[in-house]
Formats: sequence, structure tokens, C-alpha cells
Amino acid sequence: MYRRDDSGAYNKWDVQGAVTVGASASATNVSNAKIIGVHTDGEIYFNFATGSTPSVSSANDLKLSSGLTFLNVPRSMSVTDPAVYLHAQRVGSSDITMRVVFL
Repeated sequence: MYRRDDSGAYNKWDVQGAVTVGASASATNVSNAKIIGVHTDGEIYFNFATGSTPSVSSANDLKLSSGLTFLNVPRSMSVTDPAVYLHAQRVGSSDITMRVVFL
């Protein structure tokens, strides 16, 4: 499936591999997406960062409920490193399956 971005160019609906979100934070490289579709089967804490080393704060980061959500991927987080990672960690005691689609 394709859609047009703001410049009129077509973007691809690019399905990524499912990720297991556990008690330890995980990092998913989302640098190639402007928008991501995220589907989880449980609650997660998440943030965006330029580093690939996962780090999540249950006290300060956002919480995402189960279901489908679309998020803009932030840009210009670092002048020297254009990489952007989605960091995630489960809220409860059971691992969560997270599916990500790049738009």
C-alpha cells in the first residue's frame, strides 16, 4: 500500500518484524519512517531517543495502551546523529507483542 507524503511523493506501508517488549527496555530503529503505526497487545512505556541503548523511565516516559496508535517520528533530535529509536518496556508482568509499520 502506498500513500503520498507532504511533498506529493509516494511512501510505502512498510511492515516491520514483531517485537517482544519485556521487563527490560528494547530499542527499535525508526529512522526511516516519518510516521509509525504501533499495535500492542498490552500497555507499554515508550520514548524516542537518538541512542540505540534502550532506556525507559516508568516515572517519566509516556504510557501507550493496548491497541493501534499512529505516532509522528521526531526529527532533528541531534545535529550529529540523525538516527531515531523507539524505546519500549512493558508496564505489567507479562511480555507484550508490539507490531510496527513504517509510513
